[in-house]
Amino acid sequence: MGVTGSQQNTDKKPVVIVVGGGYGGIEVAKKLDKSGHFFVILIDRKSYFLHNVAALRASVEKEYACQIMIPYDKLLSNGCVIHAEVTAVTPEHVLIHGRSAPLTFDYLIIATGSSYAFPAKVADHNSAEACLRYKQLREKIEKAQRILIVGGGPVGCELAGEIAEDFKNKQVTLIHSQTALINPNLFNPKFCQSIREQLESLNVKVLLNERIDLKPMLEHYKNSDMNYLEDAFRSHFVEGRINVNNHLQVPGYKNIFAIGDISSKETKMAFYAGAQASYVASVIKAMQQNKSFKEYTPATNPAMFVTIGRNGGVGQLPTSSGPVIGKTIVKFIKSKGMFTSKLWSAMNQKYTPTANEQQGKETITDRENDKSYNRKINALLTMDFTEDEANELLKGLPNRTLETGQDYI
Repeated sequence: MGVTGSQQNTDKKPVVIVVGGGYGGIEVAKKLDKSGHFFVILIDRKSYFLHNVAALRASVEKEYACQIMIPYDKLLSNGCVIHAEVTAVTPEHVLIHGRSAPLTFDYLIIATGSSYAFPAKVADHNSAEACLRYKQLREKIEKAQRILIVGGGPVGCELAGEIAEDFKNKQVTLIHSQTALINPNLFNPKFCQSIREQLESLNVKVLLNERIDLKPMLEHYKNSDMNYLEDAFRSHFVEGRINVNNHLQVPGYKNIFAIGDISSKETKMAFYAGAQASYVASVIKAMQQNKSFKEYTPATNPAMFVTIGRNGGVGQLPTSSGPVIGKTIVKFIKSKGMFTSKLWSAMNQKYTPTANEQQGKETITDRENDKSYNRKINALLTMDFTEDEANELLKGLPNRTLETGQDYI
């Protein structure tokens, strides 16, 4: 067990325990810590924050794995981060491995995330071990001539794009069980088609309506380490996620919340976890001051940015018409840097750009210095706007005709 930050709640502030240091966990912990009114304890079994949005790039780019593992040591000013395994959760306290005394709380936020196969996520407690794992994977990719990726969801598509761009001599095949990549029942057909076209332009072979039975292999990733939560809140678990009410509270417990992938409220995406985290932080502040608060408003329209290597990608905005944005905008928003520098800043750490990032910086200097352009890009990142606001945001960005399916150029 390791601890960083202040271990003494000398002012006897209300204690907030956050179990899980992923996107939702760090966001809610930071907001409550910054208020100065709470003693925040963040518990995670890893000694580092894993920026798994960029994990697939770490599979192909040398040394990039070190960029996506960010220390927790500067995250909190008034609380602490404990690196330990949670062994039990009750409505009153949390037990962790290596400590006999329970950690009692006034508020509990469950933000344990979800399990996913490597390389999209990694569970190593130590960052050096995790970095080595990515290094070994890259070496395997480098030696392979033919690579098969099963599953054409966002992870499969992004992995195919990363490999195809960095290793142009590989035969990369992507198999997907549906009629179009990602999910044709949820997303704009132009969104799905653009992803396929960009992958095929990198010589990725896309096979649709094909299925391979992976159930035996995937049994290992069924949140096997969440037993302590299922024991405590068994009646609230639905298909591996905790059912929450419209205030993101576990029903029957006003002071216990669940956010992010473990929560049943929204699709498993980092920006939804961040939105839920901000909401729960505001609710806890209001509760502590005996103020009223509104219900959480979940997203109603699907949205996503999918990268195709460093220079491609496509996005769909969360409005009723599902406008599609092309590779120039998605490159600027996500593909180029994968939000990595933003996460280092969010963790109160200094970021050192990689050699590839330094080389690519000069090509977009004018846009990076355009404050109006940056404001629009940052607004797009919130994924929270109306149809009219989306149209206004897209004005002045590179033009395209949506009806013809052409990308922004």
